[in-house]
Amino acid sequence: MRYLLAPDSFKESAGAESVARAMSRGIHSTDPSAEVRMLPLSDGGEGLTSALVQATHGHIDTAAAHDASGNEIQASFGFLGSSDASTAVIELAAASGIERIPQDRRDPMSASTFGTGELIMAAIKAGARRIILGLGGSASTDGGTGLATACGYRFLDEQGNSLESGGGSLSQLHAIDARNVNREAVSIPIVIASDVVNPLTGPHGAARVFAPQKGATAAQIDKLDMGLAHFSEHIKSFNGRDVQGIAGAGAAGGSGAGLLGLFNATIQPGIELVLDLVRGRDACQWADVVITGEGSIDAQTPFGKVPSGIAKLAQGEGKPCIAIGGQIKLDESDRKRLRDAGIVASFGIAPGAADLKSLLATTEENVEASCASIAALLKTRPCGASHDQH
Repeated sequence: MRYLLAPDSFKESAGAESVARAMSRGIHSTDPSAEVRMLPLSDGGEGLTSALVQATHGHIDTAAAHDASGNEIQASFGFLGSSDASTAVIELAAASGIERIPQDRRDPMSASTFGTGELIMAAIKAGARRIILGLGGSASTDGGTGLATACGYRFLDEQGNSLESGGGSLSQLHAIDARNVNREAVSIPIVIASDVVNPLTGPHGAARVFAPQKGATAAQIDKLDMGLAHFSEHIKSFNGRDVQGIAGAGAAGGSGAGLLGLFNATIQPGIELVLDLVRGRDACQWADVVITGEGSIDAQTPFGKVPSGIAKLAQGEGKPCIAIGGQIKLDESDRKRLRDAGIVASFGIAPGAADLKSLLATTEENVEASCASIAALLKTRPCGASHDQH
């Protein structure tokens, strides 16, 4: 039996590579003769750099930057290998991620993406001629003004002073000053890899959907939403670009809008970009069965997430796909969407009732046990075509 192991990370507990290795251990514990190929994936958030660098045999660099609260840090970015060696991969969360900031120090109004701009500049200095930028896991709702500031833009109030960092000051924006912008930064092609299609503002926008997860109160959410709308109006006045209704403009606290409005950026679903770069279709053709997974298999899974992305590829090649998750939260319509996407079965990895801290600490152990059980079942009822039919 040939297994393609293609998980996303299980957030706050295990990276995609660790999950894939645990899957492999579980399968081989039950079926030592199984052939296994590990393909850790990302939909544009955590793990994007690692997934793409590993799959293309590229390399990782580090640079000095600032986190979303302005603290000095070292953050990683990567370069693809082979013929794409001048393509850099940056995760916004590497410098500007919410997990870098302790919960008691998170400030949704002042948190900034400045550090991501520093990584963009570092990648250009290191020879990047194209950038893949994953948006996900951000701590801020600043519309990408922080990263733009790091690249030389200035955002001014009515008195000509630079705005304070963060989305809380965007309602005071009076002018965008591009006189000192780094020309390489605004001309280099940036491909935004996003796992969401949210617009910039409104009920499904960056502030109302994502800012509560960053600690924003109801009053702060209203102010952030109005600030982002005000920012989009100034982008349109500045260069004629209308970012307000673009799908994905609301990603990473509206950073999608700032990138699309002020840089040479395009946007596409992160999982589609990743699967293309890592030759996901070829891997599905090789396999008899695909096992994927993420922290939560829920209503969001069918929409641009790793499990549905790899399942659709597998479905196109006539191969079944099984999903595992830290938790399963599906109603009947969600289950139908998963089936339509090519996921034939989904399993929770929790062995029984336990507190969240314990479950997070035993994620890899539980992944291993779940995949051992799946392999045992498939040994008795082989799934997919036999090897000599490939």
